Amino acid sequence: MQNLSFKKVTQKILNKIIEENKQFLIPSNNSNIKYLFKINDLLISIYNTNTLLIQGKKALEFSLKYNLKDHKINKVVNKFITLPNIGCDEVGVGDFFGPLITCCAYVERDFEIKYPTLLAEITDSKKITDINIYNLFEKIKDKVIWEIYILENKKYNQAFDIYKNTHILKAICHNQALKRLFRNNNNLKEIPIIMDQFASEKNYYNYLIDQEIIIKDIHFETKAESKYLSVACASIIARYHFLESIKDLEKEYNVKLPLGASNNVKEYVNKYKAEMKDKVTSFTKMHFNSKK
Repeated sequence: MQNLSFKKVTQKILNKIIEENKQFLIPSNNSNIKYLFKINDLLISIYNTNTLLIQGKKALEFSLKYNLKDHKINKVVNKFITLPNIGCDEVGVGDFFGPLITCCAYVERDFEIKYPTLLAEITDSKKITDINIYNLFEKIKDKVIWEIYILENKKYNQAFDIYKNTHILKAICHNQALKRLFRNNNNLKEIPIIMDQFASEKNYYNYLIDQEIIIKDIHFETKAESKYLSVACASIIARYHFLESIKDLEKEYNVKLPLGASNNVKEYVNKYKAEMKDKVTSFTKMHFNSKK
């Protein structure tokens, strides 16, 4: 599905679109939309600001019909693909310290129109400094619907002893987050789900074979956080909670927990394994190789 947005469309072109498609005019609950048209699988929104949003498989064909190729496409909108959807991502997989956290985030259709400045700031959390993660979380936390699932270190280590596969743990945690989302938001069950791919679709569902409830019909795509706004939001929300978890663990156990898996981090791991044998499993992923 295509999602094209054009800013400052001339009134002449807008009038032509309105006149030629008036039989397809439908009501809109969004006060920012002046005209809303449903033409087969196409949805055309004309905003009060003379922004034109075209959504559907034949969006490009429609835009060419009205000679919109000469208008500037809003590149910020086209940074991401087709809203609304639910994005899924995880953090903590490559860190010795801290839990595994998965997040799913629903982003509404009009997000890019309502929050264009914020949209320009959102990207994959791995490309954002920790300070900006905190700032962005505060900005988006009330603008999207989200759920997280935290697999704390002690339970993580117990689960890994059973499954011996981090992909299985990720799949289980993603499934848990999605179950929470739909349990609390039954109206979202028909919304498309996109997951940043870490395993094939077949393997993902095989990993969940012993789960009582399995959320299905997920679209898997590599580097989804750079293509889907919802996945980028999920990565930011998950990263925020991971950083908070690290802070809480440092305070609770009076330790320093650097991020990642570098040799410097391994020095801390080996120190804690030697000096805090009774507590180290509560903040460390024990299956990681700490040999330098």
